[in-house]
Parts: sequence; C-alpha cells; structure tokens
Amino acid sequence: MSKADEVIETIDAGDYTKVDSLIKESLLQDDDQTQFSLAETLMSRGLSVQAKTIYEHLLSMYPVEGQILSRLAEIAVSDGDSDKALDYISEITPDSPAYAENLLVSADIYQSQGLYEVSEQKLLTGIREFPDEEVFKFALAEVYFDENKFSKALTYYDMLLDLDIKNYSGISIVLRKASSLAGDGQYEEAISEYEKLNAIELNEDAQFQLGFLYNQVKNYNKSINILEGLLDINRDYPTVYPILAEDYLNIKKNSDAFKYAQLGLNLNELDERLYQIAFESGSAEDADAAIKIIEKGIKTVENPLPLIITLSDYYITKGQFKSNLDLLSNHDISNNPKLVWNLAKSEFETDDVTKAQENILVVLDDFKNNLDYLSDLIEILRSTGNNEVLKPALMMYLKLDPDNEEMQNLLDQI
Repeated sequence: MSKADEVIETIDAGDYTKVDSLIKESLLQDDDQTQFSLAETLMSRGLSVQAKTIYEHLLSMYPVEGQILSRLAEIAVSDGDSDKALDYISEITPDSPAYAENLLVSADIYQSQGLYEVSEQKLLTGIREFPDEEVFKFALAEVYFDENKFSKALTYYDMLLDLDIKNYSGISIVLRKASSLAGDGQYEEAISEYEKLNAIELNEDAQFQLGFLYNQVKNYNKSINILEGLLDINRDYPTVYPILAEDYLNIKKNSDAFKYAQLGLNLNELDERLYQIAFESGSAEDADAAIKIIEKGIKTVENPLPLIITLSDYYITKGQFKSNLDLLSNHDISNNPKLVWNLAKSEFETDDVTKAQENILVVLDDFKNNLDYLSDLIEILRSTGNNEVLKPALMMYLKLDPDNEEMQNLLDQI
C-alpha cells in the first residue's frame, strides 16, 4: 500500500492527527504521479492546505507544469492572494494542456478584482480557442450578469439553452435568463421565462421577482396573488411589502394598502416608500393615524424631504395652513423651491403677506412657467399692492394662457 493510500484511509477513518506526517512520507516514498493523484483527491475533499504542500513539492521538480500551476493558482485565489495566483498563471503557456483552466482561473481572479474587461477578454479567448467548452460561455454570461450588462448576458444564456443546457454548476440558466430579461426592461418576456420555472427553481427570490414584474406591467391582481403566496411562506420578506401595498393602492383598496404598508414598516422602519404609501392610502380613512405615521417617517428616514413635501402638500390641499407653517418651521427648506412656495402660500393665508411676498418671489425662476404658481404670485402681489412686479407677473401668466379674460382685465387696470 502506498503512503498516499494510507493518507486517504486515515482521513476516511476520521483521524487527522497523522495526515501531515503521512503526507511527508508520501513525498519521500511515492512516485510523482501518485503524489499528484493524492493532491487531487485532497483538493476534491476541501483539504487545500494539505494539497498545497504536495503541489509545491511537485512544482519544484516540474516548474512549468500547467496543471500544477493551475491548482496552486486556485488555492491562492481561495486564500485571497490574487497576486500570487496571477504569478502562477503567468507561467502557463498557450500550448499547455492546462491553458483552458488557466483562462478560467485568471478570468475569475480579474472579475473578483473588478477588472471586468480583462476577465471578459480571457473568456472570449477561451470561447475562440475551446469552442466546445461550454464553461466559457457560462462564465462570460455570468460576468455580464454581474456587470448588469443584461443584453450581452442573454446572448450567452441563450447559447446554452439552445444546447439544451438548462442548469450549469447548480445555477438555473432559465432563471438567469428571466432575471436578465427583467434587468433589461423586457418585463413581458421575463414573466414568460419565470412562468417556465419548476417548483424548486421558483424559490422565494424568484417569486418576488415575478410578483414585482407583474406590478411593473400593471397586472396588480396577479402580483398580489403571487406576493401574498410568498408571504404565506415567509412573512419576514421585507421587500414584498412596498410592492404589495402599491398593488392594493393601484386597485383602490386603500385599507389593504394601509395594512401592508404598516406591516412592512414593522420590518423596515427606514423605508420611505412605505411611509408614502401608508399616508396616501390611510389619509382618506384615518387622517390622524396617517399623519402620525408620516411624521414618524420624517423623524426616522435618512432623507425625509420627500415625506415633508407630501405632508406639506396635504396641508395646503386641506387648507391647514397653520399646521403647514408648524411643519416647515422645523426644517431647512431653503434649497427646496416647492416647500418655499408652500410656505409663502401658508403665510399669505395666515395674513403674513409681507413674508409671503418675499418668499414667493424667491422661487420665481423655478416656477415662472407654472400657472398655479403664477396665480398664487399674482394674488399675493395684489394684496401687497406691488404693481411694479404685478404687471410683469400678469404678462408672464398671459403668455402661457393668452385667452384668460380675468388676468387680461387685471392687466388692463394697472
């Protein structure tokens, strides 16, 4: 019995205490081929540290042997030493039997370093040099997929499917194609591919993607059916809730939208979209509760500005100008023209016309083509008697709406 056989027997028996010493004996007593076979077996069992000892020993005798260099490169990659791996790979020449593996390993290294173009070139070389090796097509598709270059990824996933390869290295090619179509904005085609998936392939993430796609093509009832089914399996899937709440909002079922928005916020209180949906769906039925939710959102989310605008617009629409002033007084709104306009309108409605005129003029350039803004501006300028500015404001309005008799009459009176 060779020492290599003893190493494997010892491992099979679960006794690892003698493995290193037996490997040393193998290096002294066994022939080179036996040693290489032992290293390959150890690699296949995940014992790369022990395998590395043997490969390094063999490399000292066969310094340009491609298979040995390739294996050591793989180990270096797994150890996080990309530079060392590239050193090994650079020694493998195109005429080596290990050249194909060299291209794959080097492509993997460059991809891990974010050097996608170099990785792409290595794989394209592999496709040209080894046209029957489907691994290069798969690897290149994966590189494009990781780069979000979905149309390019589709080309190679389709090549594999044309060869009736539906799974590769445990990855569903049909699922990858569906995801790529979705990423490329081809929603209807993506849905068609997702519908082809079997029960195992249609995992939770795939179900979410399918529900999201139905939402995107405005088939809200189908989206609801899929996403509620997903929640039956896993109620702690946080990204489902904003889509599901939006689905119900779009079919005018506000109570359900409000419910799912609140449930989603229990899982992720930083989701600004959920606060928006909760407020929009809840304000008609329970305004006080909806306001409390959006006020919490304003205090919680990283960027509360969209929520502040939503609540401010609500107060303006409902004529709650004092509430709007209270809201805006707690925030710096100087860089948001819409909120400055809302502030001016609220100041005017609460009889602070001087401040109203000052603030509404600040955002004139932002809204000079907006009839609603110009109408508010004209009303405020009339109240302050500022005819010097009122006249050009009326002219701007009439330029946009030349048939407005009321505004023309006002201009004629100046």
